[in-house]
Amino acid sequence: MLLAHRAMVRDLGRVARSAERLAQAPDAARAAALREYVDKLFQLIDHHHEGEDEFLWPRLRRLGADEEALTLMATEHEELSKLLHGWHEVSRRLGTDAGAAAELARLSEGVRDHLSRHAGDEERELSGRLAPVLGKEVWKGFATHMRKTAPGWTLKFMPAWLASVAGPGERRGVPAPPVAALFRGWLEKRQRAAFGEDY
Repeated sequence: MLLAHRAMVRDLGRVARSAERLAQAPDAARAAALREYVDKLFQLIDHHHEGEDEFLWPRLRRLGADEEALTLMATEHEELSKLLHGWHEVSRRLGTDAGAAAELARLSEGVRDHLSRHAGDEERELSGRLAPVLGKEVWKGFATHMRKTAPGWTLKFMPAWLASVAGPGERRGVPAPPVAALFRGWLEKRQRAAFGEDY
């Protein structure tokens, strides 16, 4: 989860910078690649929050987790969902609307800041008030739920994506290391197309 949060926040910053460059120098190929990448990032974040809302928080509630902490998580997800859907809608206009790139750059910064704050709150609550009921079985069930409900394309995207933000001591947190290694170049190619060489 720490790696997923880190990758989300990093990529939102990349989207903002790439969209700002597009606003200054339109490029049809870059706009199409960025639009596609934003769609994938949106699906990843949305699926991550749905998994928590549909599986993790209800499971913790049944185990007697701190209700105030769960309410905070649910409230922040609702707020983020509105921002994310608006951000995603703007990204769909890239390449067809001259003002979309500048608007996407502005919205991406806002979504990034909001998501970064939420990730910090979530990590604090999971290691604090929610920790007493967070056993291995809960995490295993959550991981299984996330794999079963994820879009098929994430099977090659996610391992490489998480590995790209993992430090030397965090490699154990990356699922399917051989898949991560196999698709690292595939992912980097799509990121360069969306963000440019200096992302």
